[in-house]
Amino acid sequence: MNLKQITIAAVALMSTALFAQYAPVKATVKHVPVYQPQLYSVAQGAIISNQFNNYKIIMKLSKPTDKKPSELKISLDAGTFGFGALVNFMQIKANGIPMSKLMVKAEDMKPWQEGNNAGAVITLNFDGSIFDLIFYMRPDSPVLWCSIKPSKDTIEEPESISIQHSCLPSHLAMNGKKVIWVGEPYNRQLLTNKRAIGMHPKRKSVLLGKDETSLTFRDLTFDGSAKDKGYGPVWMALDHSAVLEAKANICSNWTAWIELKLNPAFKEHKFAFWQQRPRISNDDFAKKLKAEKSAFKR
Repeated sequence: MNLKQITIAAVALMSTALFAQYAPVKATVKHVPVYQPQLYSVAQGAIISNQFNNYKIIMKLSKPTDKKPSELKISLDAGTFGFGALVNFMQIKANGIPMSKLMVKAEDMKPWQEGNNAGAVITLNFDGSIFDLIFYMRPDSPVLWCSIKPSKDTIEEPESISIQHSCLPSHLAMNGKKVIWVGEPYNRQLLTNKRAIGMHPKRKSVLLGKDETSLTFRDLTFDGSAKDKGYGPVWMALDHSAVLEAKANICSNWTAWIELKLNPAFKEHKFAFWQQRPRISNDDFAKKLKAEKSAFKR
């Protein structure tokens, strides 16, 4: 056995030992119950969990009506707010076609596994530009790791591709029974690994730098520190390798979002989400992110 073979064997042994202390990831893909099921032709879900956290990705295709065509929605069930079902946590647009206009079958969502990592893959066809959208967990991390890449069955490279991620940081404010969509008392902030981005007074988007890879969406008023202070922050990881331009829109609004323009020739775009169902304060999450660096790093 030469030195290279010995090194590979040692790394494999260390990896096996590392993950042996954690329970395996559980991932199931199946039909899931949805509200008003008669309205949907597809309702498929992936339930992904480990000993630290759990996520459910739901792919729904509505039936067409006289007034409205079919609509595809991929949602994330991981808590009351954050990237949950109240927002469109991911909207992909390729070749000028919004993801919502795509047609899918239940079998377009399949189980996915690679080594100790397990999850699901959704195949999406944008008029010949076919992509695999992968969601998975690792045994050692509470994060939902994700990537999108051209499928092996893709026919052509897209002319353009962009993604928008939206979230509802911490809390949806109410005035009696009326939702407050804009204005006080929201005090949204995006905390990156490089700076804190406060609410833009003119509601404009802000360019993100290539080195801004850790994104914590939070509210300084609804900081998650008590029952009347919301549920706390949510987090994204963003790999800029395939990103031509990234913008964040943080304003006095019920939602916050980022917009990504990808290189059409990209081979893989990597990103990740974290949120949890129990309440967590801004300060406690900042401590968690610092204390568990390896769990929040790809």
